[in-house]
Amino acid sequence: MRHFKKAVLIYFFINLFLYLYMWKYHYLVPFNESNYLYASHHYLLEDRSKGQFNFLRALGQFDAQWYLKIADSGYPKNPTVIVMEDKTVMDGLTYAFFPLYPLILSVLNILFNNIEITAFIFTQVMLIANFISLYYVVNDLYGENIAYKTVFLLFLFPFSIFFRSFFSELVFLPLLIWYSYFLIQRKWFITSVFTGLLIITRSPGLFLIPLTLILLFFDLIKRKLNIIRVIFYLLIISVPFSVWLFFNYYMTGRMLYWLEVRNSWFSSESIINTVSYNLLLLKSFFNLPLLALHGSRIDSLIIIYSFIMLFYGLKFLRKELWWISFLLLTPLLFTDTTSFSRYQTVSFPLFVYLASTLNRRWFAAIASVFYAVLLFASHYFINWYWLG
Repeated sequence: MRHFKKAVLIYFFINLFLYLYMWKYHYLVPFNESNYLYASHHYLLEDRSKGQFNFLRALGQFDAQWYLKIADSGYPKNPTVIVMEDKTVMDGLTYAFFPLYPLILSVLNILFNNIEITAFIFTQVMLIANFISLYYVVNDLYGENIAYKTVFLLFLFPFSIFFRSFFSELVFLPLLIWYSYFLIQRKWFITSVFTGLLIITRSPGLFLIPLTLILLFFDLIKRKLNIIRVIFYLLIISVPFSVWLFFNYYMTGRMLYWLEVRNSWFSSESIINTVSYNLLLLKSFFNLPLLALHGSRIDSLIIIYSFIMLFYGLKFLRKELWWISFLLLTPLLFTDTTSFSRYQTVSFPLFVYLASTLNRRWFAAIASVFYAVLLFASHYFINWYWLG
């Protein structure tokens, strides 16, 4: 990897400048007090009305508040409140957020005894780990030219701002990268471990189970594996999520409490209704706001872009990578387009394909535009404007 050290150095200064830019010029965009007070829950409170600005507090936007709360004080025992409208109470709603990321923060916080400092330090470590993981895997699969372009396209993508905050995508991405890599190599033990961890990091990890099982049973049919090994790998896959289910039962009396809570954000009677609703949003593109919680032009554009990339990338991408990105679209069958743009930041095969289509000049142009928009969006992010 001849250009790896140069890439890491560039990446370091890109992140450093972005953080300094947000901290130094946060006042360029007014604080969205309405969103802060009436459209979000809070664990750690801000007080911008007195002219005070806490940079670490500002990084903890929207969902980050849930992860910080869970990491700092855990999930509540016998919760009673799962009402979205009351922004002053988090309570049972915390179960909508899967446990691996806050668990890691909670353990690390033993060292620092300050959940925001812990989360920020962990973010910096994971930014490097994500970069190295993606560079290594794509280099091994497609060569360094595509690897170099891919890492910068993904981490300069405007919605990669969430990787600089305290969101579970920070953990989901490296797990997904290595899951993909070992799945391609059919190294089933480590693939099973990563599958189990993905499932308890974010709910989209559940949609990867069919791919893992199908390929696992193909190897069984081809006699590359015996039934004992397959059962062993199935146990590895199922244990983390089983622990999560039993934890729900112990704490709330219901194994599927997490699923009930998730319906507080979006509830639909059937898949047909959900798909019809999402298609209606796409059809109403020009009537949608640019950015909004439930339905926006940006989310609609990212949906269209994702399907286009999958269509044209079918022949280029390895079949495992193609199916992974396809399966990461399946939440659209069960929920609306809320946060879809953020969710797609982890769909790294789409960035691999985009990188493969760009010559040096086009790569430089698109990467520059991405970074400019990222800088622009960062001010809205830290001032409580909804991005995804």
